[in-house]
Amino acid sequence: MSGVEDIPAEVLSASDNLPSPVLKPGDIIDITVMAKNQEVVQPFNKRLTQGEAYVRGNMSKAVEYYLVDQKGNIEFPIIGTLHVAGKNKSEVERMIQEALYPKYLTEIPQVSVWIQNFSVSVLGDVNKPGTFVIENERASVLDAIACAGDLAITGRRDNVLLIRINADGSKEVQRLNLNDKNLLLSPYFYLQQNDVLYVQPNKSKANSAVVVPPTTSLVFSATSILLTIANLIITAWSLSK
Repeated sequence: MSGVEDIPAEVLSASDNLPSPVLKPGDIIDITVMAKNQEVVQPFNKRLTQGEAYVRGNMSKAVEYYLVDQKGNIEFPIIGTLHVAGKNKSEVERMIQEALYPKYLTEIPQVSVWIQNFSVSVLGDVNKPGTFVIENERASVLDAIACAGDLAITGRRDNVLLIRINADGSKEVQRLNLNDKNLLLSPYFYLQQNDVLYVQPNKSKANSAVVVPPTTSLVFSATSILLTIANLIITAWSLSK
């Protein structure tokens, strides 16, 4: 990525504002409601069995996750159905706060939303293709490439395909050039959950991937068998003399 050092620091800083992930159908989310008096918010936190409880930081907490259904909804305790698809995490947190205060609570609660299945996939001409879980919900294109062990030597850095499914189900496709310094300023530099990157091989590798037709393989196999039989016959004839 040549010339990146020429981008002014203030421009880089302005572009480094990581957008809050937008929730989509199929997302699995953890919603925690907290207040000074934890007892009053207990009804608004899903509970699991003791064996399924987990520890986050210094506070033990039994939590059950929410699945965003195909209509973009979740079922929240007491409040009922909430439409969350198409909203970012901050918007969902604020929506729950407004639904709880002052109708159910006498103080404004603290609400946190985490996407539990935030992952990106990197396929094609990379060293370790696969799907990678991003625990901190922050992954740039370069982070994803690093998870995949970098591009293979034959991978094209100037033509990386980004495939994204939006909250409304529409698909978005973008071509990214890893050699272009302006990638750092692109709105696609940071990935969203379930984004897919595909790295194309260069022409020499693509041309070398010749597929042999099945009929050709059969001809080669038959020829090989005939040659083997002929060699056996010649060897046996030579030994008999």
